[in-house]
Formats: sequence, C-alpha cells, structure tokens
Amino acid sequence: MSDISANRKLTTIFYADVVGYSRLTGQDEFGTHRAVMAVLDFANKSIEEAGGTVLRYAGDAILAEFPSVVACVNTAIAVQTGLLERNRDIPPQQQIVIRIGINLGEVIADRGEIYGDGVNLAARLEALAPPGGVCVTSQVAEQVAGKLEVQFVDTGIHRLKNIDKPVTVWCWPPDGARQLLRASGNLSRKLAFGVAGLLVVLAVVSGLLMQTDEILAPGGPRIAIIPFKNLSSNAEDAYFSEGLTRDISSQLAKFSNLFVIASSSLGDYRNGVDCDAVRDDLQVDYMLEGTVQRSSENLRVTTTFTDTESCRQLDAPGPFERDLNLDNILDIQLEIATKVVAQVGSSDAPLFNAAVQSAIRSKAPDSLAAYECVLLTYWFYENFAPERLSDARSCLESTVDADPGYSLGWSRLAFVYLDSRKYAIDTPTDWAALSRSAANRALALDPDNSNAYYALAILTQMTTQDPAEFKHFAELAISLNPNDAFVLADLGTWMGYAGQWERGKEWVARSMLLNPRHQSWLYQIWHLDYYRQGAYAESRDAALKMNLPGNHMVQASLSAAYAMNGELEKSRQTLARVLELRPDYEEDPRAPFRARGLSPQLIEHLMQGLKLAGLSIRSEN
Repeated sequence: MSDISANRKLTTIFYADVVGYSRLTGQDEFGTHRAVMAVLDFANKSIEEAGGTVLRYAGDAILAEFPSVVACVNTAIAVQTGLLERNRDIPPQQQIVIRIGINLGEVIADRGEIYGDGVNLAARLEALAPPGGVCVTSQVAEQVAGKLEVQFVDTGIHRLKNIDKPVTVWCWPPDGARQLLRASGNLSRKLAFGVAGLLVVLAVVSGLLMQTDEILAPGGPRIAIIPFKNLSSNAEDAYFSEGLTRDISSQLAKFSNLFVIASSSLGDYRNGVDCDAVRDDLQVDYMLEGTVQRSSENLRVTTTFTDTESCRQLDAPGPFERDLNLDNILDIQLEIATKVVAQVGSSDAPLFNAAVQSAIRSKAPDSLAAYECVLLTYWFYENFAPERLSDARSCLESTVDADPGYSLGWSRLAFVYLDSRKYAIDTPTDWAALSRSAANRALALDPDNSNAYYALAILTQMTTQDPAEFKHFAELAISLNPNDAFVLADLGTWMGYAGQWERGKEWVARSMLLNPRHQSWLYQIWHLDYYRQGAYAESRDAALKMNLPGNHMVQASLSAAYAMNGELEKSRQTLARVLELRPDYEEDPRAPFRARGLSPQLIEHLMQGLKLAGLSIRSEN
C-alpha cells in the first residue's frame, strides 16, 4: 500500500455534475448519453487547456484539480458560458445543463486520484449551485476578487451534509445566487424582514423599484453604530469622536456575517437615543452608542450596548480611561469591536486574532497627530467647508513628510488633491500628478489599501477617462472594502459617470441598504441616467430629492431637466440660482461635468437643456 499520510497536498478542486440526468435518461437514454458525453468532452478539453487535470468521471460527473484558483474559476465560467451558447438552439427539455462546485482545500493524493473532506465539500457546493452556475467557498472568492470580470454573490452561511462546520458560499451568476439566498434559512428573522422592508422603502420613496432586485445585503445580525457623542470642552473635537466611531464601524463592517448600519446615517440619534425608535426605524437587532471626552493628555470613552428586541443593556465594552496616545486609541477600537463580535457574531473571528491585530497596528502611523490628520479629511465631507479641506491638506502634507511610511496618510492626501480639483478649492496646478504619486506611494507601502485604489479610480475618471482602467481600480477598491456605504455610493456614482450606469446603480442601491438615512446626493446617478434616457420628468424628480440648492452642478442639470420637460419658467429660475452661486458659470458651463468625465454626448445633451433655459452656450472647438 502507498503511504497516504505522505501525500497530502493543497489543491483547487473542481466538481461538475449534470442537472436532471435521470429525467433526461428516462426520456431518451441513448440520445442523452451521447449529449452528456459531448458536454463532458467539451468540459474536459477546457480543463486541460487551462492547465487542469481531469481525475475521474463518475457517470455524468467530473472531478478535476487545478494548481491555480484563478484558472479553475475562469475555466468553470468559460464552460458554463460555452454550454449556454451550445444550448441556445436546443429545446429546453433536451438541454444538458451542469452545476459546478469549487473548493480550495487539503486532499489526500493516492493512485492518481484525490480524496478527503476537500473533495466532499466541492461536491456539496456543486449540489448547491444553481443550474448553469458555479458555487465556491470564501477562500476561493477571495483569491479571484478583482482578477476576473464576473461577479460572485455572497449567499450567506450554509450547513452542508457531512461537512462539520458551516460554510459561507459564494455563487455565480447573480440571478441564481439571489434565488439561493432567498431559499436558504441562514438569515435571522429580523434580517429577512429588514432587508425586504428597506427594499420596499427604497422603491416607494425613490421610485427605483426596477433596481431593487439587484441588491444584496450582508448577512447576520443588524447593528446600528450611533455616532459617539463629543463631551470634550472644545466643540471642534467632534471630528475626533466622529472619526473614532467611523473606525469602529469599519472594523465591524469587515465581517460578512454582520450587517452594520453606517454610522453616517445615524447622526439624528447622536443627542438622544430611543431604543424603540431605533429598532422600529432601522429594524436592527443591536445598537452601540458611546461618549468621547478628550483633553490634551487624557481620553475617556464610554459605551452602551443594547439588545433592541428587549431594550436590555448587554455587557458593554469599557469604560476606558487612558492616556491620550495612538496605541491606546487602537486598543480601545479593537477592544470595543472584539467584545461586540464576541456577543453577537463569532468570538474567534479571524479579524481579531493576534496576527491580524498585529497587522492592523503595523499599518498605523507613528503619531497621534498623523491619525488626527486623516480624521480631518473625512470631517471635510460633513459640510464641504473650504477651510476644512485646506486644514486637512496642510496637516497631511506635514504628516507624510514626518511619517513617510503611513500608507493611509498618503492615500488620504491623494484624495485631498482630488477634492481640491472637484470642489475648486485652492487647486494646485499639478493636482493630478500629486494625487497619482500619493496613491501609488500608498500602495507601495500597503498593496491592500482600498482607499488608494478608490483614489486611483476617481483620478482615472477625472483625467484619462479610460472606462476599463476606472472599472479595474473601482472593483479592486470594493472587493477590499465591500461594506463601506460611502465608498459604494461614491464609486457607484462615478461608475455612472464612466458610462456603467446599471452597475453604478447597483452599488449605490447597496449603499442605501447599508445607510438607510443616506445623504440625499445618492440620487445623483438616477437624476443623470434618467436625463440621458430622455426621461426628463423622472430626472427632475430625482434632482429634487437631492435638495442641494447650494450645489451649482446639480442646479445646472436640474435647470436642463426642467427645460427639456417643458417647464421653462422653473428652468430659468433654477439657472438664475446657478449664476448666483457661480457668476462665472457661463464662461464654461461644461466644466463641472467634464471634470467628472461624463461622456461628450451626455454633456452636449445637458447643454441643450441649458440653452433652452436661456444660457448662452458656446460650441466646442
């Protein structure tokens, strides 16, 4: 006998099986056999051409292995799309359709075959896959994220036959994955009700019913992180308490089995929290609130953690009374997040093992001042005050000079340069070069810095306007940080600017789920897309939902929508508001749209509306 224990190895396991083989055989045994063999030969050829090895046929099933996870998944998608094309002219009752399961795991290799739980799991994933689809484990999904054009969907945690531990399953295509998600019983009662309720709210309030079937939310308990209240003597220290809340929320949002309501949507509760109101408004299972008080030398943080079902307070992290320094701030963030997860999620969640905590600390800056500079960049988005952006820029430029190894500092500096251009605030002449250099420096220090990819995506759209390059950077940013509501909304909007309107709307709609009390500007993508399609009344309504009378770009496109909808008086009034905000707007009315990389066709379409409103439009040279 061979020495089995010496033949363990890690490999990518591919398992495929024909859907409804017995039924097809009963209808036409010989014809089905020939058709199935042709399909298996097609799959076999695809596997071998991609570097895989077919190990076994089991009637209507194939077991294969690949040295590369990406090659395995790419082959599975190619096989399924190839079979879809082959079946195009065949009656549905005669079509041969397969399911595929893929697992990255340890197996026993013996006598030219592989055995063990790794193979069993791939077979269970195949059985779970939608007809014509592919299901994979989280490890496989992580390996291919950002490397393939297709989109896998998290269908939640499943208990599979003869597999000891629950498994998080990702599937393609999205339609089949959604059916699996709806069929699975792994979501809590409140999550099922909450997601459905929020989808209905989105549909009724925004009139976007046609988009809601594209939205999937994270699984697991729903947690509202209420912005921590600033108790410091200086009211301006609110940026610090807001930033601390944001960081804790970001740590928790990294868990796929937690649904974290974005803290930016909960500012109304900051000065008074009613448990029943939070539960009823947001359909959450838990809420975390707190206070922050800092002086020049000390920091005090208190928290309250509440089960909203009973409004009973649970064992809350803290209180924390520490010297004010960066190590203590990181300690507090991690202790709060760890204790929350231990009570409602998984106490051994990998994010909080020693190695990962060490990695989090290794990415921190050397000084508290550098950390505070990053918080200032986010504080700018609270009211877009020019002085806040100027302060953040000056602070960060000093920070990266003193602490050149701080990756997040470099990526936020890249954003400061982008924002200076977008909002015309003290824009450096070489803003694009400065931004690109800072983002690339951030990635050289930390290749997993999603914020840097986010900056490069926006920069690409503002400069080269290469849709493929923009999509590449945007997908990388989202794959590394899929549950950040602000990033989803912003990149989704820019995805629309890049011409990927449907994909962009999916991301923005997902952001709306994560952020039920979202900012009004999220309707921008629908406003412009409706206009692009000639649905001017709908475009007008979406712009009015934004209610941004101080934003000259929104007011300009609203004026165009009014005019194209035949509401000339309202269009003229709105145009007057644009000229009040920007007296020089008529000199280059295309500028704000060009700066965001909108297509020339859409920009000229907008100019047509503004011309009807009475604006003098010069032709483009």
